[in-house]
Amino acid sequence: MSNSLLPTILAWTPILEPAPGAAQWWWALSIPMAFFLAMAYKATRVTDIADFWPSTLKMTAQILAAMVGIAVGLALLIQVLLPMLPAE
Repeated sequence: MSNSLLPTILAWTPILEPAPGAAQWWWALSIPMAFFLAMAYKATRVTDIADFWPSTLKMTAQILAAMVGIAVGLALLIQVLLPMLPAE
């Protein structure tokens, strides 16, 4: 590793700055996040193991649908309703 690259790598803060190249695909990371969240939740709540995968996939779809619904609602609020407000 060269000495000029080391300060750049050490100065990268993953919480404040996204990984290089991931900015275009940030929305795709919500799919595995929703799946693993549903899997962890259903692992503690499902009593029969036969219901685990169907309920995990159902909850994943519900999480993703809620995220899309919130995004559409906020987009409508910002692009349609806010321009209707009177300007001062």
